Amino acid sequence: MSTETMSRQAVTPGLDLDGLDGVLGIHIGTANSLLLSRLERQLENFKVTPKQVAILWLVNANPGVKQSDLSRFFKIERPTVHQFVRQLTLNGHLVSEPSKLDRRAGGLWITETGSATLTAAREIIFTDESELLAPLTPAERAELFRLVIKLYLSAPARH
Repeated sequence: MSTETMSRQAVTPGLDLDGLDGVLGIHIGTANSLLLSRLERQLENFKVTPKQVAILWLVNANPGVKQSDLSRFFKIERPTVHQFVRQLTLNGHLVSEPSKLDRRAGGLWITETGSATLTAAREIIFTDESELLAPLTPAERAELFRLVIKLYLSAPARH
């Protein structure tokens, strides 16, 4: 199917979309839902969500990272990051320790349990994304990433 003829109308030919097919957020939201719902089901056994896995991923790569840095990266409010971190800490995936330089700022470290969970989750994510992106050529995948990152970088911060 060529790009010009691709439309969600093909999924429901009898449904009048009244221009909804031209709203980018609908398409991004549906793709996001497809990816996240599949991931959430597969990550249930590990008691983590996709966002929590992303936090584990960043903490693993940046031992001692502050919650404020995670908040800026995800462009979400600090209390929201705190809730994710709190659950990861309660489940034994992360530990939070005060900074030696600034006792008010705590750093995050991944535990052995968190590391094992992250290893399993990465495999699930790579497999799932590979399946989801299979219809795209390597050039289309690169362009998709470029455009999504461009939108992310241009979005205003929410804190």
